[in-house]
Amino acid sequence: MLSDTVVAGTTAEGEDTVLDGRTFRRSLVLLAAVGFVGSLCLVMGGALAGAAAPGSSGRLWSVPTVPVRPVVGLIPALFLFYGGLIILVRSWLLLRRHQLTHGLTLVSLAAIVVVWSLPLLVGPPLGSRDVYAYAAQGRLAEQGFDVYEEGPASLGADDPVLAPVDPLYHDAPVVYGPVFVFLSAQIAEVTGEGVISAVLFHRMLAVIGLMVTAVAVYDLARGLGRDPIDALVLGFANPLVLLHLVSGAHNEAIMLAFLVTGVTLGRRGGWWRHLGFALCAMAAAIKLPAILAVAFLGWPWVVAADRLRVRVARLAVAGGEALGVIALAGQLTGWGWGWVDAITTSKPVDAYLSLTRITGGAVALVTGIEAAAVLSVARTGGMLLAVGITVLLLLRGRASWPVALAWSLLIWAVLHPTTQPWYLTWGIMFLAATSAGERNRSFVVGCATAAFVVLPVGPQLGLLFLEDGELLSIAVALVLLMLLTFSPRAPHRPRFRTTVEPGLVSVIVPTRHEGPNIALLVDRVAAAMGDRPTEVLFVDDSDDDTPEAITRVAQDSPVPVRLVHREAGRRWGGLGGAVVDGLDQVRGATVVVMDADLQHPAAAVPELVTTVDRGAEVAVASRRIPGGDEDDGLTPLRRRLSKGATVMVGWVFPNRLNRVTDPMSGFFALRTGAIDLELLQPDGFKILLEVLATHPGLSVDEVPYRFGQRQDGVSKASVSQATRFVGHVADLRIRTSGAWAGAAMPQRIFRSA
Repeated sequence: MLSDTVVAGTTAEGEDTVLDGRTFRRSLVLLAAVGFVGSLCLVMGGALAGAAAPGSSGRLWSVPTVPVRPVVGLIPALFLFYGGLIILVRSWLLLRRHQLTHGLTLVSLAAIVVVWSLPLLVGPPLGSRDVYAYAAQGRLAEQGFDVYEEGPASLGADDPVLAPVDPLYHDAPVVYGPVFVFLSAQIAEVTGEGVISAVLFHRMLAVIGLMVTAVAVYDLARGLGRDPIDALVLGFANPLVLLHLVSGAHNEAIMLAFLVTGVTLGRRGGWWRHLGFALCAMAAAIKLPAILAVAFLGWPWVVAADRLRVRVARLAVAGGEALGVIALAGQLTGWGWGWVDAITTSKPVDAYLSLTRITGGAVALVTGIEAAAVLSVARTGGMLLAVGITVLLLLRGRASWPVALAWSLLIWAVLHPTTQPWYLTWGIMFLAATSAGERNRSFVVGCATAAFVVLPVGPQLGLLFLEDGELLSIAVALVLLMLLTFSPRAPHRPRFRTTVEPGLVSVIVPTRHEGPNIALLVDRVAAAMGDRPTEVLFVDDSDDDTPEAITRVAQDSPVPVRLVHREAGRRWGGLGGAVVDGLDQVRGATVVVMDADLQHPAAAVPELVTTVDRGAEVAVASRRIPGGDEDDGLTPLRRRLSKGATVMVGWVFPNRLNRVTDPMSGFFALRTGAIDLELLQPDGFKILLEVLATHPGLSVDEVPYRFGQRQDGVSKASVSQATRFVGHVADLRIRTSGAWAGAAMPQRIFRSA
């Protein structure tokens, strides 16, 4: 029987699942409105929580006093702030799904980002009060003080620009480069004692910087063969960026404009490279970590030379150009190199999010050693570790140096003595450009989490919360907060298989490097099924000769054998995705799913099929009911891990899995027409869990079986698969939990082996 090779990813029914234009536009308008509401809640909550001055509860904006005190009660304020942040984060997830599944135009994306940003543009600074320090430092520079020797307190207690500055920075010299000091001084010259106008000018400067950065990210992503629209969604609709670079107006926005533009132009080579060195050096003249880009941009050019003399010359040129630009910036602005002395002699702010601060504090607490000494060692160790990792990335990441640069910047942000959430934007823009179109679970989760780790106007509110909060008020606020987590479901069109052959059994076997087992598996299935019409469909993700082995076996097979070979770029969802692609292609009204490693006994297939024939929509081969066993097929460690995973998913899905003893089984049968294929978005090899969790109404029965020993090949279980499984369980829980389901991200769009 010749094999029938089909193309992966096509559907058997040929349904059109593309949204019509009107529905698509309505969904985008709704998404823009929901995100706007989230931003508005953020601003209102921040104003009530202290971003506005006491006595101004009826106003959206006013300059806060220090220390911060709640205006009409902290609990409702935090409820609004974090509720709005939840809405904004979930709107971001929905927007990205729209882009990856249906596509967005550049105009529609820009319009949505503008709508989400509007409340943040007109409201008070949220997340920190650094922009008030920028205004005071600019006024200090404009009045002729040496900002690298004196702090804002030199303005005098009566100066209104000093009032909203965090006391931590009253006596702290500026640690930013001469370019930013010059820009701040120019703003101060225009705004004078106007605090609000100074903040708005700094915010306008930040928005201009973000616009320039967006153009550079788009160009960089396109040049790297990535999805440029997805890069913009990841980088600029990102709640972390909106909260800290738009509302907070942090100077990262200006630094990134020079930095990303320099990298984007410099990677073109030729004279563009030297322009890139200059722009990256300008970025470093705002915040010093940007100097890393000069190293990553120049190193591939240096090592590409054949002779040592040329390499040394290129190294000197790259370093000389960068230093020359920084020196010129200092000369033209009149601030020279004083900022370097200020950085080296400044005392680190005791940032509560600093990893080195947390580590050093824990060591001091456990050992009893003086905290100051331990913190000094921890901070030095963190810097040395960052240097070491950067060197390794520099030496080993030449082929993909923009990615290596992104990770280096993130490492420096995390290990910095005064880590703040907005420091992550140093690397976020490059990761957005270099990984757009990929699943990016860690990226998305990291950004969403980092957006929540700040209070509306600073950590002081944490103490006020503990002092003023009553248990009942907190409980009520938490309930109300959960109500704000609603997000609209995406349009869904069920897709069931209808054109199948009654009486035919299709056996789906997902394979990856299982060539030696193919012939024996087909013979066993054919022998077990006897006269029952049966086909075997292999969905293969192999890079070896497994497809050829399947084709050879099909020549003389007693049952029809077909092959779906998924090329490297189409292997979404792992082996679970292979099963879903198989469900798209099967011809039988009953489907049996089993592995190719021969640990699933073919002799149990007829009983599974009979169970479905008797009325069950799913028949699960279970190792954990009387007659079942797994001792022969699993090592003691893997047996414990399997049982632990079963317990975990039982906790996560107590109602959906209470009828199954072995939801982790990879051996089961189902009625083809009972499964909505659009609901299946697996990520890994536990496809049964996906089926049961997304179809709670299915009738399920179990059949005992003994899990056998692997005959040939290598197990696909690994630490990475385990990590992937845990992440997928979390995704699946969100996707199947009512109002939360609106932010689910389909796996089918991602290239995942």
